Amino acid sequence: MSRDASMSILQKVVVDGFLIAGLTISMFACKLLWPPFQRGFFCNDETLMFPYHNDTVTVPMLRVVGLGVPLLAMLICEWALLRREHDDTRVLGVRIPMWVRGLYCAATSFALGVLFVELTTDIAKKTIGRPRPHFFEICRPSVDCSSPEWHSRYIQSSDYTCTGEHTERFQDIRVSFLSGHSSWSAFTMVFFALYLERRMTWRGTRVLRHTLQFTALMLSWFTALSRVSDFKHHWSDVLAGYFLGLSFAVIVWTWGTDLVQKKKHHSALSQHDVIVIGQVPDTA
Repeated sequence: MSRDASMSILQKVVVDGFLIAGLTISMFACKLLWPPFQRGFFCNDETLMFPYHNDTVTVPMLRVVGLGVPLLAMLICEWALLRREHDDTRVLGVRIPMWVRGLYCAATSFALGVLFVELTTDIAKKTIGRPRPHFFEICRPSVDCSSPEWHSRYIQSSDYTCTGEHTERFQDIRVSFLSGHSSWSAFTMVFFALYLERRMTWRGTRVLRHTLQFTALMLSWFTALSRVSDFKHHWSDVLAGYFLGLSFAVIVWTWGTDLVQKKKHHSALSQHDVIVIGQVPDTA
């Protein structure tokens, strides 16, 4: 392989790395440096009066499953599909196995989609600033909602302060829209299901692939529904988050994912060139 081709591959990897690093930095900057919009409330808003519950699906659990399962599947599938494929592709004199290149293509597209979803979700959270269903329990606003002056009146953020004990949660109670758990789980598991449909070629069983796909979708569905039952989000937050993740999964998979194709070493014979053993050609 020529040096120019080798440098072209290396340049592509470096550019991809810088772009993914830039998106990652932007994501953390958005999370840590951008305060959410200070939205007010109505004293008689029953949708904000739910009790606080711990997460059924914790953030570490969400990240480990959402990243670990698809990446492990990509590693196994690309190795099984491309391990016997050989070519002369080298980078700085080192031969790169085709299955490594296949893993890189799939994993890079997946990582890019994850960052897109995270950034889109965080921008929505910080811009809208919708209170969570347990807003009153955590915030405990300083206004006296039993007083007639506050009835049927929109209470601005400048009219009250939060007096609750859990001050570390004051920022978090204002980021209900849209559900990050729902968008993350929908993207990672739908992308995983689409990947299996294309790359899982084991013919030892007819139902394994579809069972894995169904399991992945049910994990994402359960995660989304748990956000409502845990009183972390309103149902519309979950619906919007799930639709966002689903849309990004389809878009990134369809138009943003390039897979290394397995070479076809043998071409099929034409149907008319095959003579069945024992069949005598008609010479009449």
